[in-house]
Amino acid sequence: MQLPTSLTEMWNREPEWLDALPRVVRELAAAWDLALEEPIDTPHSLVVPAGDVVLKVNAPSHVEADQEADALAWWNGRGAVRLVAREDRHRAFLMERCRPGARLWDSAADEPSVVAELLLRLRAEVTEPHPFRREADEAHRWSEEVRARYALGGRPFEQSLVDLAVDVFGSADPGATALVNQDLHGGNILSARREPWLVIDPKPLVGERELDGVGPLRNAAWNGGAPTVRRWLDVLEETGLDRDRSQAWGAAHALAWGWADGEWSTESVDAARLIAAA
Repeated sequence: MQLPTSLTEMWNREPEWLDALPRVVRELAAAWDLALEEPIDTPHSLVVPAGDVVLKVNAPSHVEADQEADALAWWNGRGAVRLVAREDRHRAFLMERCRPGARLWDSAADEPSVVAELLLRLRAEVTEPHPFRREADEAHRWSEEVRARYALGGRPFEQSLVDLAVDVFGSADPGATALVNQDLHGGNILSARREPWLVIDPKPLVGERELDGVGPLRNAAWNGGAPTVRRWLDVLEETGLDRDRSQAWGAAHALAWGWADGEWSTESVDAARLIAAA
């Protein structure tokens, strides 16, 4: 099996994992009796269709994917692809294959309407014990990281954005119990037969429901500007989320995820600024 070039370029800092990956995939295919097809060309994880399922293998340092399989198991097919099997030693799992599998972004469907319906399908409160990271713990880390990176990066944008983000992080509700997805957007929603649309590739946390809006708002800022952000805020509010809290988390989260390869992402900073001002 030929690994996608985008994958090897993304994870060239983990050569041992890349070297072992073909062997690991062969072992998994044998254990699960898979007839593997060509890998999908995506840089973030190895994704290989195999009949009615898809094999996914995550790199050791891809921490955002640590609890992806856990979230799919918790939703149990409700608005998201079903988890079929998992092998945690190799950070691998099988999931339901979406057919026809077109991205929501590539369809004529109205993205806010589809996402609003999915948000209602995916809503879940978690109980102890659970495997997920907590919003309050992540917020504490984000607060420290954003301030440190702001100084390290030479204070490249207005202090007020940092202050806003730190205030939001400091107000995170430690008692919130919603299972939320930090990366919900039209690129991670595929057309399917079992349900019209199914979510893939979640980045779960347990926290306030308003964190479900950070992905749509971030992508709205990148792709549509202020009017699109305001429409998304309307849609999120119609699903029962607090508008002001959604907006605050949208701006703060854009900074939390705004540092890449040792520098600030201009796109992420612009998104935080635009969401905050919407």
